[in-house]
Amino acid sequence: MKEIDSRTLVNLCPDPVIGVDSQGVINLFNAAAERLLGYKSSDVLGSLHISQVYTSLDHAKEIGRLIMSEESGRTGVLEGYETELRTADGYEVPIRLSAASLEQVGGSVGFFHDMSERKRLEDKLKMQSITDELTGLYNQRHFYGILSVEMDRAERYQSPLSLICVDLDNLKQVNDQLGHLEGDRILRDVSRALQDSSRSVDICFRYGGDEFMALLPQTDSTESARLAERIRQRFNEISSYSVDLGNTVVINASLSLGVTDTLGDEDVDHFIQRADLAMYEAKNSGGNRTMMIRRQVADQVKAEA
Repeated sequence: MKEIDSRTLVNLCPDPVIGVDSQGVINLFNAAAERLLGYKSSDVLGSLHISQVYTSLDHAKEIGRLIMSEESGRTGVLEGYETELRTADGYEVPIRLSAASLEQVGGSVGFFHDMSERKRLEDKLKMQSITDELTGLYNQRHFYGILSVEMDRAERYQSPLSLICVDLDNLKQVNDQLGHLEGDRILRDVSRALQDSSRSVDICFRYGGDEFMALLPQTDSTESARLAERIRQRFNEISSYSVDLGNTVVINASLSLGVTDTLGDEDVDHFIQRADLAMYEAKNSGGNRTMMIRRQVADQVKAEA
């Protein structure tokens, strides 16, 4: 039986294998490393420093330190360490590294498993867990996580944070008379109006059913009310929905919006309830309008009570 030399075995390995000498210069670079990183082995062997494959010299030094430390359980061995490599084109690739020092000849050798597909899957699953499938907006679960962070930031920097509560008028009539597919279309129109009208710093959510929320960092209630009006008007432009079925059913879909602000120094539920109350005032006043309850007004009512 013909023996296979070690260099051939390394080149047959499906994962990238990179070796360096005691100075950190690459002296082993297999075919899988060429495919992953975009270098030719002839261009790197004996000339390219490992720091150019990692994201920086400090990054390369940290990997070297970890290999020689006992943090992974054995001195001279590093197993299953997740980090990044930089390709010849400058892109960063997530990898899992297992490496060992070569005491007899100096330097070390590392086996690099490409984690790109796994990271893409993890990101996809994460997005699915925080996104509403119908509208593409963030869901209620993500709303509470982001709201907590933004309220802490507002309190820390004494910067206003506004909340717009949006409710769709007459969705039940649409569902009852025209079916849920048409109701779903209108919900997507609300999402579109929110995304078309909001700024890059604003964060929009489907809170549940036909209720939506928009968080506006570093924005007071006056400015937020103007943005809420843009949302309402945009919805009316793209979903001017009036259906007359034989002069027996007329359905007008519109938005009721409630606006309030905070400096973060209150309970999360109080902040949400105030925006919700403003929205119900808009709805009880006939819908298709924006109502605002400022934080200081709410505080004054509490004090007088």
